[in-house]
Amino acid sequence: MRTYRLEIRLIQVAAGLAFIVLIAGYFGLWGQATKPLAETAVNTQVQALSNPKIVALGDSFTSGYPLDEEHSWTQRMADVLQVPVVNKGKVRQTAKDLLSRFDADVVAEKPGRVIIFAGIGDAIQEVPLKEVQTNIKAIVEKAKSNHITPILALPIGYPGAQQNIKDTREWEQDYTKEENILTLDFSSVLFDSNGKYLSGLSDDGKYPTAKGYEAMGDYAAQILK
Repeated sequence: MRTYRLEIRLIQVAAGLAFIVLIAGYFGLWGQATKPLAETAVNTQVQALSNPKIVALGDSFTSGYPLDEEHSWTQRMADVLQVPVVNKGKVRQTAKDLLSRFDADVVAEKPGRVIIFAGIGDAIQEVPLKEVQTNIKAIVEKAKSNHITPILALPIGYPGAQQNIKDTREWEQDYTKEENILTLDFSSVLFDSNGKYLSGLSDDGKYPTAKGYEAMGDYAAQILK
């Protein structure tokens, strides 16, 4: 009799759980916001375990200008994460330039992940936002088609191009959410609430100092670890 009652009780509990799952699914409670984020984290971690190599594709802010690659954020990130990081930053680059050299500088390296740091050069050169969007989307698609996980780094502030950068940042933030792409926002560790470099992180208000690049590298490592 006790066994029979226990079986009935288990059936009732199972039915109750099934009902809860059904209702949650009906009302769309199963992570419209959390599911994509969870999937991004899992996919990135799996890719990192199977192929930890990272390529950083960008402009002078990736190369480490006005210093050198040894003082770049990519080198700091590599030192912290203890993974191979290839710096493919070049001065005066637009998203179109990054797209044109993607095969040679990224695909040929066979990385598991690529950090795409685009938008600042476009903003300075006043490239139309629509063109920037088209080129960044093409870079992301190239990465995916080559089984490389894309990570977008949002453009950071630069004197005289703030509005263009703001427009690009807003679009990239929406785009990465829609496409479930991990993002890096270096502004969070470089600037104060007024958009000014924090003390010691820039000498000219344009480019980071060695300390600034170190902060960027530590931040990137924290996000990607």
